[in-house]
Formats: sequence, structure tokens, C-alpha cells
Amino acid sequence: MELKDITPDRLTGLAVRMKKGDRRAAAELYDELASKVYGFLFTRTSNKEVAEDLSQDVFLKLVEKIDGYDPKRGRFVIWFWQMVRNMLIDYYREKKAIPFSTFEDETVAMMAVTEMPELDSKLEHAKIKEFLVTLSKEERELFELRYVADMSYKEISSLLSKSEGALRVATVRVKAKVRDHFKNNV
Repeated sequence: MELKDITPDRLTGLAVRMKKGDRRAAAELYDELASKVYGFLFTRTSNKEVAEDLSQDVFLKLVEKIDGYDPKRGRFVIWFWQMVRNMLIDYYREKKAIPFSTFEDETVAMMAVTEMPELDSKLEHAKIKEFLVTLSKEERELFELRYVADMSYKEISSLLSKSEGALRVATVRVKAKVRDHFKNNV
């Protein structure tokens, strides 16, 4: 059984190999980051299909832009998550609502959801979404980067330009809010 290298610069090494055309390294990067990217995007969009589409777009863009990554300028994980955040910002900037009235009846019928997700899953998602709205923008971003994207304090520090100590203190406060919210709303 082969053990995975779990050093913090493992992703940087994979990115460098990917940049040189190593498809196995690209696959490992995808395996390592796909679920984290999807989770991050899902918490930000609250829409499974949008999160899936954006996740796919992130990895397509990674393939297109990997040549622009310079390991001398910093670790890959920081560069990557900045790209993900920028794509999310672009998504919301470009998002335009289409009123249902512009669709023909047949189109609306084809768009109808025929399968209902499990009720418990929907309720859990609703509880988490309800909680996230109680957080400030900064707290929510910290929560998502730390617990959804599973980034280290050092990585978040580089991404947000805040000290690791300040992030740790803020995380303790967010944890207390989580504990209080779910203790009082169970």
C-alpha cells in the first residue's frame, strides 16, 4: 500500500508536475480538491447544480491557467483558492435572473423537478443555511474556508491577508456561535 505524502507543499509539488504535463499529478490535484471546492461553492450558492457546474469550471480553468502559476511567488493552494473565489465573484457578477414568464409552458414542464431529495437532508441543509445567515460576511468566509474547504490557518492567512493569530481567535468565536445556535435550536 502506497502512503500519500501529506506535507503542506504536496499540492504545490503536484501543481508543478501538472504544469510540466503530468496527467497523474493533475488527477491527484482533482481528487484532493474536488470535494472541498464543491462544498465551498455549495455553501456560497445553496444550489447543487450551480455548485457542480462551477466546480467543473474551476478545474477547467485550472487546466487553462496552470502555466500562470509560479511556485516562486507562493504556494499553489493560495493561488488556487484565490482563483476559486474570483470565479465565484464573477459568477455573481454575471448572474442574471430570467423571469419564468419568458418560458413557454412546455419548457417550464421540462424544467420541473421530478425527484424530491430526502426530507431530512433538506431540513439539515435549511438549518445550516439558517445559521450561516446569522454570521457576518467575514465570519461566514472564515467558516467556509476553515471547515468546508479545510484550509489551514496559514493558508487562510495568506489568502485573506490577516494574521494567523487573529484568524484563530475569530474561529474560536465562530465555534462558540455554532455551539450556541445549535444548542438553542435543537
